[in-house]
Amino acid sequence: MKKSFLIISIILFFATSITYAKTIRILMETVPDTRYLQELLPEFEKQTGTKLIFNFAGSQTLAGEISNGGPADIFISAGHSPARFLVDRGHIKEENILELVENVLVVATSDDGEYVNISDIAELANMHRIAIADPDLAPAGEYAKEALHNIGIWSEISRRTILAADVRTALAYVQTGDVDAAVVYITDVSIAKGVSTKLFINGMHHTPIVYPAAVVENAREPVLGKEYLDFLTTAYASSVFEKYGFASVKERIN
Repeated sequence: MKKSFLIISIILFFATSITYAKTIRILMETVPDTRYLQELLPEFEKQTGTKLIFNFAGSQTLAGEISNGGPADIFISAGHSPARFLVDRGHIKEENILELVENVLVVATSDDGEYVNISDIAELANMHRIAIADPDLAPAGEYAKEALHNIGIWSEISRRTILAADVRTALAYVQTGDVDAAVVYITDVSIAKGVSTKLFINGMHHTPIVYPAAVVENAREPVLGKEYLDFLTTAYASSVFEKYGFASVKERIN
């Protein structure tokens, strides 16, 4: 049975008197929390008079759209595999890939649940149910499964692990009490009311969770695309990323 995917196009509007001369279309991995984008967009748009249009979907889905000729100026992926897919097909150049930021895996539980005071990753083995994003659908699930396997508890908890469609759903299961904990990105925990980060998972247990970005080879605005990626590496942009839980790729948690 073939899976069909819907790419949700989101244009973030801001009250402003700017007249936009050009637009940049950015294809980016779906993110539950877009507040950091809302902080960054007005500054770049004001500086350049350029409107940013974001298309959100799974990274591999977006890579397929670009490979099939879909319009894009910039591709921002969660993980290297979708970026490699486009490199192999000549849609982006490997030497132009920029690793923007890195995310961190955490164990999140309900603020009023049984495991509010969890202090050791081994306690997952005592829980009735744990949620992660489905590894076949979301990079977050791949990283979570990899980490739990390398820690040595995946075989013990796999039968009690609920595979959610995405991180947002995994956190919702914690909110409703359907699971005792979820292994998710730290950047997404803040969107789930009543759920908090309880444990950080050591980065040595999984592949670095990086976000590669690059200007697409057939971009309509390659110069502006490069300018936007340069903007995302400025001290101002880095401070915004860090505010919402992202780590610099130079400051990995090990």
